[in-house]
Amino acid sequence: MNISTYIDEYARKKKYYLSCDAETVHNLIKGDGKYSFKSQPDYTNSENLAYNIEYSVKSYTRDKDIAISIYKDFCAFLKSKGIEINVSFPPIAVSNSFERLMFISKYLQDPRHKVSDLQDLLWVSERTIQNDLIKLRGRDNDPIQICGKVFKIDNLERGKDVVHFPSTAHPLFLTPNLTQVLVTLKGLKTMGENPLYAEYAHLVAMDIWEQLSDYAKTRIHFVLSELLPEDLAWYEKLRKQDDESFYSEYRCSPNGNIFLDCIKNEKTFCVEYDGEDGICLYSNCVFIPRSMADGSFEVNSNQGKVRLHFDKILRSAYTAEELI
Repeated sequence: MNISTYIDEYARKKKYYLSCDAETVHNLIKGDGKYSFKSQPDYTNSENLAYNIEYSVKSYTRDKDIAISIYKDFCAFLKSKGIEINVSFPPIAVSNSFERLMFISKYLQDPRHKVSDLQDLLWVSERTIQNDLIKLRGRDNDPIQICGKVFKIDNLERGKDVVHFPSTAHPLFLTPNLTQVLVTLKGLKTMGENPLYAEYAHLVAMDIWEQLSDYAKTRIHFVLSELLPEDLAWYEKLRKQDDESFYSEYRCSPNGNIFLDCIKNEKTFCVEYDGEDGICLYSNCVFIPRSMADGSFEVNSNQGKVRLHFDKILRSAYTAEELI
């Protein structure tokens, strides 16, 4: 269908202009620049609309989100004229670098997703994607910071159009009220009583604590000391000692116990164990699913099938050499 009449009508009517000025709309739709919709091949043919809109935004060197908002409005205008256009607009505000970085850090976790997909998904250039990956690795002079803490993914490896995450990062920025924060911290404190989850729970609690205002911290201290009294020792250890906001699974196990990482990711591991006959080493351990019970779990190892109790595990590592 030839849509030239509708293009002219949209460009003329000021009521369809959004927060940007009329000149911006006109230049984007009917201007002479490379990015102009009018400059795209066979632009009056509605069958080419989706491709031409994407190409126009990709070529637009200013705020792409403004261009996208205009084209969304343009598509709504065409719909009001009975013309249905299926355009897959980017799922985020692509000109917001922080939003884009968080999206990329999540999207590429799926091994089926390719780096090259991002250009068509976000309507940005290959150079923008490459620079974003450099920033996610923490290899530029302006690292990502969240509440004053540096966010970077260590050992992020680029392969054949895919990215390998040694440990996946899941940025979560919630807006709970103070009671929800208190309940969450109390739940993490309870989880900290389980040696399998203790370090993970404590580090998450530290991240939450770092984001609280001084007022919120004071209120929580008051509630836990005066209204719902409990031992505050655990809460008093929630201040972070470094400037990073993301810890890999390996770094969540500073005491050498990496078995949760291995259980979850189906890796083999070795354990130094305080058994009935003294200290021994179990090598090439493979967790047996559904065997977790009463603070213990079963593994198949080079020494046979054995049940390991958490409180008797002295150290664990990915290889036996690391325990020597």
